[in-house]
Amino acid sequence: MMTGPVVAQGQGSSPTRTSPGRLADPVSPTLIVTFGDRPDRGEVTRRLTGLGPVEDVVPEIGIWQVRPPVPGTARSRALARSGVIRAEWSMVRTTSDLPAPGKPAPVLPPGAVASPTDPFYADPAAQWSMHQGTWSPSLTANPAPTIAILDSGLDTTHEEFRQPGLIVSPYSAITRRAAAPDVSATGHGTHVAGVAAAPANGIGIVGVSPATSTSARIMPVQISNAAGESHDSEMMQGIRWAVNRGAKVINISSGGPGYQQAFQDTVNWAYRRGALIVASVGNEGLDENEVNFPAGYDHVIGVAAQCDDTVTSDCPRAYGRARFSNYNYSVDVLAPGVDILSTVPTRVHTREVLPGYAYKEGTSMAAPYVTGTVALIMASHPGASPAQVTEILQSTASRGARGLARTSTDGWGVVDPAAAAQAPTPADDLAEPNDDVKYLPAKQAIRLSGRERRVVRATADFNNDQFDTYGLVMTKGQRVRVTISAPRGRFDLGVFRPGSRSISPRVVTRSQLNRQLVATVRRTTPGTRATVVTAPTSGRFFISVVALQGGGPYTLSVQRL
Repeated sequence: MMTGPVVAQGQGSSPTRTSPGRLADPVSPTLIVTFGDRPDRGEVTRRLTGLGPVEDVVPEIGIWQVRPPVPGTARSRALARSGVIRAEWSMVRTTSDLPAPGKPAPVLPPGAVASPTDPFYADPAAQWSMHQGTWSPSLTANPAPTIAILDSGLDTTHEEFRQPGLIVSPYSAITRRAAAPDVSATGHGTHVAGVAAAPANGIGIVGVSPATSTSARIMPVQISNAAGESHDSEMMQGIRWAVNRGAKVINISSGGPGYQQAFQDTVNWAYRRGALIVASVGNEGLDENEVNFPAGYDHVIGVAAQCDDTVTSDCPRAYGRARFSNYNYSVDVLAPGVDILSTVPTRVHTREVLPGYAYKEGTSMAAPYVTGTVALIMASHPGASPAQVTEILQSTASRGARGLARTSTDGWGVVDPAAAAQAPTPADDLAEPNDDVKYLPAKQAIRLSGRERRVVRATADFNNDQFDTYGLVMTKGQRVRVTISAPRGRFDLGVFRPGSRSISPRVVTRSQLNRQLVATVRRTTPGTRATVVTAPTSGRFFISVVALQGGGPYTLSVQRL
């Protein structure tokens, strides 16, 4: 199931999908501090006094950062401060495009101007990614949401992006200014933005969800430097900026090993507000094949790179997965990522076709193709939740559409823009994100009277949504039967005591989980399993459903005895 390295952060009974990381900056590290409450800036400064300058990250969920001048004991000192529940070093992430291969850029023959009239689109050899699949101009008829590109910035002087109204709310999480010029030496952010949303304006190329002044507008958020490096804290600040200003799909073509619970909390915060994050899985498929984050987080769409029809050492099979592309549980879908023509600043000449246009390849280029597809899904399914959009994207991909199980190599397969945009809207998983106790609203719970039976239908996925949590109110001595049924996959179920702050094996140890556990199923699904719970006390208990392998739909039934 999982071919990449997997390291459990906690000692719980169920496998988790995390991997170790490295210190963000050994000279001047940034410490991400999470509070159990929601203190304002003045209170945070008071609580963390003496640890260094304080800045907000996602204060809506109690996440701040501090830059300690002496990092040695800063983490332990921060953990001892009032209200602090977690302190984690911010880690470095890098962009996921490949260095230019040692072959000349292909000569582009002149082509007939088609609709769209953008000349590179008119030549299938140039923008092969827009012709080999099912993309068509008709998919762009409905207004698409704002697309946030969290990257090195965007060259807004480029001829593709000069039209007024295409760019909204630019921001740099590095300088904290409302401007996001492309600082990358390779023009990475401008290239990524072009793949997702270059306008159909008769110039250059066309993006998957072409930007206009009223549709698929681009929100450039600078999170990485000239070398393509960014810190978790900057990514998290960028996510916050994008969500608070209305972006519904967020592209992050960057990543690195190392799980951060504060980052997962930020992803869940964005997801609850209707925003879906798409990320590149990385280009270490021929080396470490590590799980990279943010692609490895729950509720993030991880994208691997698909080849074109040219057979090379990196692409032994036409339109298959590129060998450099990582293959592990973080892969959700494949998208074009080899020989991708897109926009770059005119100062960039590597693999240049014309000034301002160049080829790149890597999972960095595959991710924005999916980001554009997500925007098309949202355009044709107004009001769809991130859970529904994810289900549409995966179920219409090449493997999902054929009823095949996902794989760590290809995920659900190659994205299919037309099928996704035209798919019926699936049932919503209204509880998401409900990964742990803290994500549940304070009063949300199943309450039973008489012999009442409550049924919940939901989905869980080992790769992208491993944990589901539900509240259950019981009085001391009350007996209930909790039943889980699933046609496929392996699911575990447990019932935990009131007062549990967390029931996630990523957060608490096995012994802590066992002390909180009241009942569990004896065998996992597929099939139907049940356990009877006698409440040892009164309060809100917690039912945990964990996808141990695979995943899919399940039915949870709770009946009073």
